[in-house]
Amino acid sequence: MKTIFGGAGRQGTHATAILRQLDEMEAFQVETTWDGQPLTQEMAERLIVEGKRNLALVFPPDFSDALEQNLTATERHTTRVLVIVDPATSSQFVEPILGTLRGLLERSIYQAMTPKGSDFLFEQLAPHVPAEQRETFKARAQEATSGGLLGDREPVVTLERTTPAGMRVEKYPDVFQQNVPGYTIYGIFWIVTLLAGSVLQEKQEGTFRRLLVAPMNRAIMLTGKLVPYYIINLIQLAIMLGASSLLFGMSLGHSPAGLVAVSLAAAATATGLGVLVAALARTEAQVGGLTVLLLLTMSALGGCFVPRLIMPQWLRTIGLLTPHTWALDAYQDLLVRGYGLREVLPKVGALAAFAGAFFGIGAWRFRFE
Repeated sequence: MKTIFGGAGRQGTHATAILRQLDEMEAFQVETTWDGQPLTQEMAERLIVEGKRNLALVFPPDFSDALEQNLTATERHTTRVLVIVDPATSSQFVEPILGTLRGLLERSIYQAMTPKGSDFLFEQLAPHVPAEQRETFKARAQEATSGGLLGDREPVVTLERTTPAGMRVEKYPDVFQQNVPGYTIYGIFWIVTLLAGSVLQEKQEGTFRRLLVAPMNRAIMLTGKLVPYYIINLIQLAIMLGASSLLFGMSLGHSPAGLVAVSLAAAATATGLGVLVAALARTEAQVGGLTVLLLLTMSALGGCFVPRLIMPQWLRTIGLLTPHTWALDAYQDLLVRGYGLREVLPKVGALAAFAGAFFGIGAWRFRFE
């Protein structure tokens, strides 16, 4: 598994050393350029917003200066290193990364400031000690004091987690905001089994053959069959999201209109897929086998089980061919990233296209006899 860091900001001596140590770790891969250009904070934020990267590490211009400052100064200069994270990224993925970064920062502080502290100590306490003995004592003191941070003063360098500009994130998402959308989408698509099984049963009982004598368009007849299942899916969505909000305090975002639009489109897509499966399957065994194969594969590729960011790039590309990817990303835009209706409209359009394609192909291949 590779974690991509955009090492944006001025690369001083100490910042370069930290990035080199990260790049030497098997789990990390450091990028300091994009399309041949040095990464800046603005470029890193844009890559995160566009979904091309999930995390960027930004060193301030005064990072090295803070580590090399004179400890005897009356005012202590502090600075901060920014970790810009897509808020939709699972905390189970982000927290270990932050822990690694904190460890590297603390080690850099020790290595840069412990010699200065020991120099100051011996200058104040042992001016009469011969120089050769002072160096021996100094080396032993540095070795003994480099194992941890001492004192209660604010560190000269702190690590701050933040999000790209434009995302209305009041607090970082909890486990419910990250997991509920994925499992909700996974659940609503199982309506395919009920719908396809019901259609197959009515075919076997001759219900559709009797309906053919009615003066009714076949597409309207099929649509009427879908409406109850579409409503069931909407109720299921409302229960899942509503219960998560009422029982666990999960935020539903800032855009009720966006939430309604995504839910309507996601339910329509699941119902449309049910028509397609009903048109292709001929037996109950085929309905069960085709449903399990499609839904488990699409859910996995769509990120309902594991975050898509840890998948290889070719799997992430294939995942764009599933409605689950678009539905999950739209819900994360609303619940986690703080976006509104305007930002999720392209994803709603993609879901509507999936629904239209599923229903159109299913109606074309559907046999009423």
